Amino acid sequence: MTYFNPEPKKRKEDFFDMKDEWEKLDSSLSKGKMVVVTGLRRYGKTSLMLTYLNETGKRYVYVDCKFLPPAVSLKSFMSLLEAGLSNVDWGRRLLGKVSLAEVSLGGFGLKFKNKEEENLLRTIKALEGSVLVVDEAQALRNSAYRFDSLLAYIFDNLDIKLMISGSEVGLLYRFLRIDDPSAPLYGRAFSEIRIKPLPRDMAREFLAEGFKQEKISVDERVLDEAVENLDGVIGWLTYFGYSYVTGEADAKRIYEGASKLAVEELKRALTLYGEGEPRYREALKIVATLRSASWSEIKRGIGARLGEVTDSKLSNILKNLKDSGFIVKDENGYSISDPVLARGILSYL
Repeated sequence: MTYFNPEPKKRKEDFFDMKDEWEKLDSSLSKGKMVVVTGLRRYGKTSLMLTYLNETGKRYVYVDCKFLPPAVSLKSFMSLLEAGLSNVDWGRRLLGKVSLAEVSLGGFGLKFKNKEEENLLRTIKALEGSVLVVDEAQALRNSAYRFDSLLAYIFDNLDIKLMISGSEVGLLYRFLRIDDPSAPLYGRAFSEIRIKPLPRDMAREFLAEGFKQEKISVDERVLDEAVENLDGVIGWLTYFGYSYVTGEADAKRIYEGASKLAVEELKRALTLYGEGEPRYREALKIVATLRSASWSEIKRGIGARLGEVTDSKLSNILKNLKDSGFIVKDENGYSISDPVLARGILSYL
């Protein structure tokens, strides 16, 4: 596997340097029970976690919640957990043992509402001594079942390390409710590792080394332009390199393809807002057009195109877009979080 392979990395030789994040992950997982890894889409969270776990030889099961249906059930989560276990020999053996034997849970005073919950807890109990990786965990908020209670139960009662990640950072923390005294996970100690884009010099080094691995000579201007357009987002840099070495030598067409992909993901997310979707789209177009937009500019822009929007509705729109990772806010106003997405909004939304 090379740097430009689009799959999440699992070996250190395929993994571009994240020395500080690696060391913090190692320290946090060694000393504590729960680590939260955050960062926007395509920042390299999954590659960091899987490479670390494989290189250190830790026994783990990986559950990718982005494959869950919109309405998450115990059954759908259990299916993902079983799929993760089925990928490794020890997991297949564990599943066989769990299906044949009763694992005592009575010591914790648990009362099961249904057989599915009992099966889930029995399987979780059998994972003792392992690391449970829950990727894109914010998806679990869309469930009648209290998955935050499940995580608190694991934290308090079982010898299992928890590694939780999410690209929709605000939504992830809405789900975990770490600071809410009424929430199950309140007061549990955890470490957060925030993944950021590569600095431009390292982004350029990533591309140069990637093309070197592929034994392809690329003009220096191509590298400079790619870094300028993709801004250190390692997922987009990988997309660029992979597209280039597999036959698409027109850089502009690669940028267009990336923008279309980003906008298609955005469109799927916006469908959740039903009748309110046009206002979300308009807010994004205003922010992308102005590059940095104030509250009043967004309010005026939506009002001019779609009719007046109340302050409370606008506040909710901007909070949801921010929590979903599509926009960021600083002292200058609101901006699109990803340069590829920003160009895509202007061209394809």
